[in-house]
Amino acid sequence: AVREKYRTVATRGSLIYFVIATLPDIDPMYQFSLKYFQQFFNACIESSEKSSVLETRLNTLLANTTEVSYTNVARGLFEQQKLVFSFMLCCNIMRERKDILDNDWNMFLRGAAAVEKE
Repeated sequence: AVREKYRTVATRGSLIYFVIATLPDIDPMYQFSLKYFQQFFNACIESSEKSSVLETRLNTLLANTTEVSYTNVARGLFEQQKLVFSFMLCCNIMRERKDILDNDWNMFLRGAAAVEKE
């Protein structure tokens, strides 16, 4: 069904939300509700440029929802945490797209010695 083709956009939205949901681990002041996220995510989808070509529409939605999400959340972050948020968002997107493989991610997090033990 057509609905299934939009799964990539839904997956990106979920990924972005869960990155935002981890921000209180950095500073408890960073509390963003699901309702707030849904409002700007849905508004972004509605205001995104329409296209009759599905692939173009999907790429537009992915780019716009990511940019709008980052902009809305970064507005409420201290400067030093904006870079951390950018890194978390980027790494999670790259992991979801398989640009960063699990073994590479484990090596980054734990170092070569921990990966060799596995």
